[in-house]
Amino acid sequence: MRQQAVWSVTHGVAMLGLVLCVACKKDEAHAAVGATATEPEKAAPAETPVDPAMLAEAQKVVDAAYKGTDRVPPTTAAKFEKGKKVWIISPGQIGESASIPTNAAKEAGEKVGWKMTLYDSKLDLANFSAGIRQAIAAKADGIILHAIDCALVKQPLLEARAAKVKILAYYALDCDDPSVKGEPLYDASVNFGSQFGDYASLTRTWGAAKADWVITKTQGRAKVISFKQDELLVVKYIREGFEQELAKCKTCEIVKTVDFTLTDLGPKLQQKAQSALLQHPEANAVHVPYDSAMLLGVSAALLESGRNDKIEVIAGEGFPTNIQLIRDNKGQDAANAFPASWTGYAAIDSLNSVFHGQKPQDSGIGYKLIDKDHNLPKTGGYEPETNYKEAYLKAWGVK
Repeated sequence: MRQQAVWSVTHGVAMLGLVLCVACKKDEAHAAVGATATEPEKAAPAETPVDPAMLAEAQKVVDAAYKGTDRVPPTTAAKFEKGKKVWIISPGQIGESASIPTNAAKEAGEKVGWKMTLYDSKLDLANFSAGIRQAIAAKADGIILHAIDCALVKQPLLEARAAKVKILAYYALDCDDPSVKGEPLYDASVNFGSQFGDYASLTRTWGAAKADWVITKTQGRAKVISFKQDELLVVKYIREGFEQELAKCKTCEIVKTVDFTLTDLGPKLQQKAQSALLQHPEANAVHVPYDSAMLLGVSAALLESGRNDKIEVIAGEGFPTNIQLIRDNKGQDAANAFPASWTGYAAIDSLNSVFHGQKPQDSGIGYKLIDKDHNLPKTGGYEPETNYKEAYLKAWGVK
């Protein structure tokens, strides 16, 4: 009996083990079948292939921008009348985007014997109008507006016209622009040539070239954080040109648009940039419309993010401090450089034409794309190969 009992227990344990083993195998088989069934759900979707024709076209635009689009400055000019009183209204001298061309205009005006006054609006839109009215009260003969759209100062411009003060603008749009649909109030604008069409078209083309740089640097896989400031039409059109060109790349996208205003330049803009970078770890490119916005917030945010070397960043005009950022790899990788001081000299030549009842001459001003591998100056900021100062002074009869 004892042997039979032992056999029964042993047999029972063996059978239990066999049952458990079979169950185990069934579970393993079931798990294996389950894994096989769900595998297709876990597979990552195939990436949309990059259009090679689009990429080649973008590279073509970039190569042309590396060569530059400058032309010859004017070689003649109407005679300058000394003693003219001219005011320059700057949106804010804190940024090189404004200070470099306005200081150049003041320098050029003084060389021809004009009495120059530079008014700093200090990034306050209300001061745009105040500056124009002060110029009228000072009995100015002419006013030069830097990046101040007609729509922002329509009433003071009407007052200036009534006082027979001549108005010249650059980097700005008149009230007959399609976005405003009014009557023109500038007497003239600096002439940037007809090769790109009107100034709004030139501005969009400038922004589009920056988009092509981003497309080529990311090989058609751009995920962009774009900074948007639509209170100034010139900046709006830069953004539009960038976005329209980027849209040609079907494998690129804008993952975040960051709105900002003039009053945000500084800590507020830096905070907005930091937030965008945190929200979008997938971003591999950043577009900033002009250089001062880069300096006054965005570059610091990029450096603090620790992603500086993983993001392609293009800004604006190629000013000295921004070019140094490119040299030092500190938050900016490229600029679609514009010869700002040349613009200041062109403003004086253009206003002189207005005083003589003539249309401004083609200034010859273009742009040139700069990054660490192309056109990077060894020192300072971007300066064109053309000696525009010498050309203007010779045309003006100034030694």
